[in-house]
Amino acid sequence: MIDLGEYFSYNDENSNISNVFEELSRQLKIIHSHNMVVPYLNSKTISCEDDFRFTGMDEPYNFELQKRENIRSLAKLMLGTYLSAGTGFKDFSSVDDEWFSDNIEDISKSITADNYYSEYFENIFVNGSEDYYSDFVDKKRQDADLNKKSNLNGFKKVLRNAASNLYEEEDEYQVEDVKKNASINSIFYPLLIGSLLLITLLISLLIKINH
Repeated sequence: MIDLGEYFSYNDENSNISNVFEELSRQLKIIHSHNMVVPYLNSKTISCEDDFRFTGMDEPYNFELQKRENIRSLAKLMLGTYLSAGTGFKDFSSVDDEWFSDNIEDISKSITADNYYSEYFENIFVNGSEDYYSDFVDKKRQDADLNKKSNLNGFKKVLRNAASNLYEEEDEYQVEDVKKNASINSIFYPLLIGSLLLITLLISLLIKINH
């Protein structure tokens, strides 16, 4: 069994950092839901065997204070793990909050991974948020899904409108065809009847003349 620092010392790619800390955030939320906290949360209190786990929890003397400290410590660990990827793992969990708030602009510029949200750290260290990273990621995914559905619905609406216009044009053509046919019929049938009557009259005259 190794701790989180040792794991990322051997696995310095940042591609799975977000997933690891998303899972740890979910675990931390569950721990807090039982009014427990992780004492002195840092890279040494997170073990890695088949998966990642906090190695201990305790009843706090001040739950709200230590809950906030847990959330911030995990955010610091996450930032430190990402920023030190490829250069040797660094545990940022004990760095003062002020350092993060003072350097948040430079930190945000350093975060380029698509699945790593710099807004979360700004919310934590600048805006004083106490959101869990897992909740933040879930909200991002929900918003993305809603946007996809909205775009899809918009596309479907365009298709429906296009189909509706096509049907309207076809209906207009059909109406015009009916009108044309009716106009032709109104001329053709009287002419045909008139021609037949004329032929009949001529035949009758010829018969009388011959007699």
